[in-house]
Amino acid sequence: MPNPDNDLLRKALAKAVAGLTGSGRLDVVEVAADGVTSFKIMRDDHGVPRGRRWHTPWSDLAQDREALLRAADVDPDDDTVLVCSSPGSSRADQAFEWLRATRPDAPTLRVDDSIAALVTEVLGADPLTRSYDLVVLRPRTDGTLELATVPLFPVQARPGATTTMTLHCERGGPNGTAFAVVTWQGHDPLLLSVQSAALPPGSYEITAELRRPGRVRFSGLPTLSGDPRGWAELIAEVPARLPSRATGPGHLICAIEVCGAEPKVAERVGRARQVVSTLSNLPGLSVSVVAYGAHSFDRSVKDHRVEVRAWRVDVSTAQSVLDELEERGPITQGYPYHPHAAQLEDMLAAVDRGLAGDPASPVALLTIGDRPPHPPKIDNSRVLPCPSRHDWRAVVAHLEQSRNVVFGAVVDYQVGDKLPRVWQLLGSAALANFDALDIRGLTSGLGLTSDAVPVPFPLIDVE
Repeated sequence: MPNPDNDLLRKALAKAVAGLTGSGRLDVVEVAADGVTSFKIMRDDHGVPRGRRWHTPWSDLAQDREALLRAADVDPDDDTVLVCSSPGSSRADQAFEWLRATRPDAPTLRVDDSIAALVTEVLGADPLTRSYDLVVLRPRTDGTLELATVPLFPVQARPGATTTMTLHCERGGPNGTAFAVVTWQGHDPLLLSVQSAALPPGSYEITAELRRPGRVRFSGLPTLSGDPRGWAELIAEVPARLPSRATGPGHLICAIEVCGAEPKVAERVGRARQVVSTLSNLPGLSVSVVAYGAHSFDRSVKDHRVEVRAWRVDVSTAQSVLDELEERGPITQGYPYHPHAAQLEDMLAAVDRGLAGDPASPVALLTIGDRPPHPPKIDNSRVLPCPSRHDWRAVVAHLEQSRNVVFGAVVDYQVGDKLPRVWQLLGSAALANFDALDIRGLTSGLGLTSDAVPVPFPLIDVE
């Protein structure tokens, strides 16, 4: 039969713990047969009640009132509960009276047993004072990833509460897929716990159970273990894009601006060669090489057209084509050309025509150059309009929406520069600088990489 005194104490402790907010503390002092035990209870940054306990035996107190009060360490600003678990002992009764005189406002209770287990039970049954969310990733329509959360347990949820959801997992890297639970401090997430497991890619129906404040258990998964990664490290591992799950092999189109100084053109071709070489082990990859220069606008000179040097060839053939392109040098040597723009708009139109009859596959357009395109008609840019009236904005939109092209660019710009709109669009998935080329980041952003890109969190809203 339940001890009614224990029930009263349980209710008193639960009420006192529930009243803890912010930096407030609760002192629970137990006078027992073997001495005095003090519990200091306060909430951590996640609102979880945490207790610290220490015991002082009677032999260290010598029936001295001041020694007893020092051992009890009751702060006048703390909430306090006083408990005597050794009724009938003159020493315990005397100590209890000293404590009551010191804190006459504190609830006082007498029980027959030690209260340590009861304190642990009350802390473990405390309802949540902060909501718990699971960190996930949500793919956007353009294939990029955004950080999001899924609600697990609301404020006032109690141990035993469960939430079931369906999540998709990709390969999670060396540490596996992380199931990270956060609380919130304003708009900022606070990492409560991280557990991970190496999961085969696929969908999982997962049940989260609130075991106690601060502890969430996940079922429907292989055994999870503690994960040493912190919040900053986890976020740093999130890729820019969701790895492509298309069944067909990838198609990389390298569009290279080949007008200007010879060293600059050689550098552009060299950057394309680096990317292609990095992807040389990617099964089934096809590569296209497109060279574009500048319009001449001189009626005495025939305008040099965009060159599709190779279309959907293997990596080895593409490397040979790039070697030939570098050896030839700039195509604008020896005839007048527009000095402030290039045939970007013509190049985009040529790519669009080439993709019209291609089989469906992941396509990445990597543009390597510096100059802006020609506008379709006269505008405020003072750049002469395209002779063919190609509208580069319209072609980019069509490539993205109808051809599902992913755009990357390598350009020469300084950090802090305001990047022209055209390069923002042509580098929307992956943008790199000539002087600081991160090949792995570039190929990852394009969705083409010889290594699977790890995804550290589970995914939601995956079709």
